[in-house]
Amino acid sequence: MGKVTDPIAKRIRKKAAKDVKGGFFGLITHYIPGWHGYQSKEERRAADKVLREFLADQLRLVQQDLEKLQMMVVDYNLTKVWDTFDRMLALTDKLVRAIRYADYGYAAWGSKEKIDEKELDRVYEFDATIIEDIGNINDVVEEFLDEMNQGKFDKAWEYTYRMWQIMQRLEEKWKQREGYMKGYQD
Repeated sequence: MGKVTDPIAKRIRKKAAKDVKGGFFGLITHYIPGWHGYQSKEERRAADKVLREFLADQLRLVQQDLEKLQMMVVDYNLTKVWDTFDRMLALTDKLVRAIRYADYGYAAWGSKEKIDEKELDRVYEFDATIIEDIGNINDVVEEFLDEMNQGKFDKAWEYTYRMWQIMQRLEEKWKQREGYMKGYQD
């Protein structure tokens, strides 16, 4: 996946590194043999956790807009999309929980199982790519809300289908991440 280029992801990594390194404790542990490599892994783990919390929060905001849309769809009796909205909201809720509580991708210090920094970066970068998917679903939700607020209902199925496709792609990416993580855990 290469180098992290997303500015939000860079800020999150920098914040996590500062949180892990900070203070007097950080200065002392800098001189402990082997600690720096562990600390670097902790920084990546912390950055991944911060990023996943951010992703879950953003997806939760999308879910709130989806709930507003669902109420409008029901109010305007657009029955053709009701079932898809139910499935989409259930999937969104499932993904919010999965992202927020996902495995961090590291082994404890002193563990026999070692995960190198490249592998930790891969997990972090994998999570960072999900930002784009959440942005895509948010864009469609906003377009659909605008249309509904203007009383334009003729494209309701088209918007619903687009949102559903993005959510399914997001779920598939998350399943791939989980599969990648299972290679390190049992």
